[in-house]
Amino acid sequence: MIFKGINNQTVEFRITNYQFPEITNCEYDSNWLLVYLKVKSDYGNWETIDPSLLVRDLKEIIEWFEKLSYDIETNSDSLMFMEPNLKFELIKNQSDLKTVRLIFDLESRPQNANDNKEYYVDCIMDNAELKKVAKELTKELESFPERVIG
Repeated sequence: MIFKGINNQTVEFRITNYQFPEITNCEYDSNWLLVYLKVKSDYGNWETIDPSLLVRDLKEIIEWFEKLSYDIETNSDSLMFMEPNLKFELIKNQSDLKTVRLIFDLESRPQNANDNKEYYVDCIMDNAELKKVAKELTKELESFPERVIG
């Protein structure tokens, strides 16, 4: 799926596989997902692929976007994960428009990243667009069910 940011910035987000497709009996190793990102931003253009999210993290992202789309209060205005490569942050919340910042860190930044610089893309979305994000991420997740639950 593609997140459409302000100033014609885009973030292509895809799950390409499990990190360890052959391991099916370990709560963590069985559920790490390889996240492909293709970023076109004000900070440059880059592509990465890294095991940044667990299946349950992606489920949490979907639920977060669904709640935002229905103006339901979320537990937090930001989502951070065990691997701190990606962060989602609600930076502006109006009933008709929400601004979500996708923040890239560590392996999700460009290879020549400056450690003193923050890399992000801001996306302004209405409720229909938020619902579409949740739907498209759900579609991404269909091929990668949670294999072992602790």
